Amino acid sequence: MLNETRLAEMIATRLCHDLTGPIGAVNNGAEFLDEEGFDMQNEAVQLILSSAHEAVNRLQFYRQAYGKVGDAGEACLSEKKQLALDFFSGTKIKLDWPDSHTDASGVAISQKMSRLMLNLMIVAGASLIRGGTLSIRVSEPEEGERHIEMVAEGETIKLDPDTIAILQGHSDDVALTPKSCQPMLAMRLAQEVGATLSHHVHGGQLELKVIQKQMVLAHA
Repeated sequence: MLNETRLAEMIATRLCHDLTGPIGAVNNGAEFLDEEGFDMQNEAVQLILSSAHEAVNRLQFYRQAYGKVGDAGEACLSEKKQLALDFFSGTKIKLDWPDSHTDASGVAISQKMSRLMLNLMIVAGASLIRGGTLSIRVSEPEEGERHIEMVAEGETIKLDPDTIAILQGHSDDVALTPKSCQPMLAMRLAQEVGATLSHHVHGGQLELKVIQKQMVLAHA
């Protein structure tokens, strides 16, 4: 059984690791400015500004993915799209999420369902080790049934064995680490919203699909 305290510890460790880079760069830029005789003031300021922007983008995304602030009610998919665009803006990953699959489609998902989607974006993005395209589609192919389809496509797709085992429903066989905590959290969220999660890897593509049936929509 998943230990929630241990899971929170691993997520905190992961967050610190992911934020160390941009925050450390801000600190380096500030130290450069403080050096006597340093003649690259503009470059240092640009380093501070770009790194601070990256840190803010990551924090805002993680706040929505991991936090429970405003966890009730329906999600604004346009806002989630902008969060994702900002999150991946400093990477080699291009987000393909047309407006026709946001609020403009007339499809609504819960806040918790959107948290599942954001967490799966992190999983999918991590598989694109050399960059690529991450496509998001949100739809309601049948009345009362919500689908989230996610395709990561790139030159190289890599899923570590622990992530594969977790996505296949074998979390009990995997040690909880800062790396494995991400797919474990995604699976936990899928269970909480009563959704099924499937994955398929072929060639240079990773496909993730979430299906939520009508019977649980009123509760998640």
